[in-house]
Amino acid sequence: MPSDPPVAPLPNGEARPDPGLPTVTPPSGGMFFRLFGVPALIVGGVVLVLILAQPLIGKFGSFLGRNWGSSSPEQFLHDLDDSNAEVRWRAANDLAQVLLRDDDLASNSDFALQLTRRLRHTLDSSAPFEKAHAEHFAKLSPQDEASELKKLDPDRNYILLLTQCLGHFMVPVGAPVLKELAVQESGLDPRALNARRRQALWALANLGENVKRFDKLSSEQQEAVKSQLTTAANSGDQGDTAKKTLIYLLRRQQSLPSALGVDRVIEKCADSEDPSLRELAAFIANFWSGTTAENARMEKTLIRLCDDPGKGDEDLAKLEEENADQETRKLVKKPGFRVQVNAAVALARQGWKVRLSLLQTMLDEDELRSIFVVQSKKGGAEQPDQAAVVETMLNALKAVAELHRKDPQRDLSSLRPNIDKLAHNPNPALQTEAGRVVLALSKP
Repeated sequence: MPSDPPVAPLPNGEARPDPGLPTVTPPSGGMFFRLFGVPALIVGGVVLVLILAQPLIGKFGSFLGRNWGSSSPEQFLHDLDDSNAEVRWRAANDLAQVLLRDDDLASNSDFALQLTRRLRHTLDSSAPFEKAHAEHFAKLSPQDEASELKKLDPDRNYILLLTQCLGHFMVPVGAPVLKELAVQESGLDPRALNARRRQALWALANLGENVKRFDKLSSEQQEAVKSQLTTAANSGDQGDTAKKTLIYLLRRQQSLPSALGVDRVIEKCADSEDPSLRELAAFIANFWSGTTAENARMEKTLIRLCDDPGKGDEDLAKLEEENADQETRKLVKKPGFRVQVNAAVALARQGWKVRLSLLQTMLDEDELRSIFVVQSKKGGAEQPDQAAVVETMLNALKAVAELHRKDPQRDLSSLRPNIDKLAHNPNPALQTEAGRVVLALSKP
């Protein structure tokens, strides 16, 4: 391989630099500007734009679906009053999420009363249009019905979202209007009416659970809530609601619970033609307890629902199939079983009289696999709906544990064979939960 050519020395006798390295020169002023000045101008411009655009970001932040604006009650109310239906919908949807994690907001009774006022106003303003639609919707062509629904849907969706929000407060100021919606039997077309009633029942279930968060507040926070309610009780158009809520919380602190009339809602909805409403009526009984008379009423209703005959099951199955996107359909082969399951779980969790034979069925995997099935919409053989089977058994195990805790003298030995079998089930969740129940039942 030839060697590199020799390098001639400089005229002053110094060695020449290695020709493979570039000559180093100091940076010019233009280079400094390109390296540092231009980026600084860009960043400064972006900051200036953000500062100038802050009012617009505050106004349209919820519309854009981002947490730009304030999450204060004032900001939420401002957005909920916006003339743009999309902004109002976004605000209500965001609020439902924030209430679950913000104790200060969820315990703000003034804010809850403001939302209740907005819900009542929307219900009243939309009622004449809903009534007119309900009276002739069956005669409408598909095109005319779609046109009418386009006008009704904004208020309908807004009502459903406000209903959802009121269920996430620790203070049950929304209970009166939620109860009214849950038992409403006219004024809307049947499908919209049942959807509204279902949402109200879900909200009542959430409310029954969320009021427990009030018990965990500091004494200072609880006093602040009661002070707000005291002020509201003596002024405004919602004084009566505020007063009843205050009395409820005071009695709760004295270990004198009240069901706030939810027992009557459960009783009423248990007679519905819609099995989904009967199912939810049983479900919300998990979250409310009250006076001796209120508890007796709920217990009696739940015992009746444990023998639900399944009226309306087929119509509900068809409706669910129409709305489902999946290629399979879920079937329950035993009439009324979903209602019965929810009623049995509620009875057990409350420590009330529950038929142990029904709990046995709910702990029998083989029998449940013959009750909960799925089938292709194109036909074909039925297959067990394993997800529904596992969910039913898990709920039953938790209910048995709670029943034993509340009524330790109750003889549950007839359930032990099924529970012991589930303690060796290959499903980890079932195995763990069954093991806990076995341990609880083994304690003297």
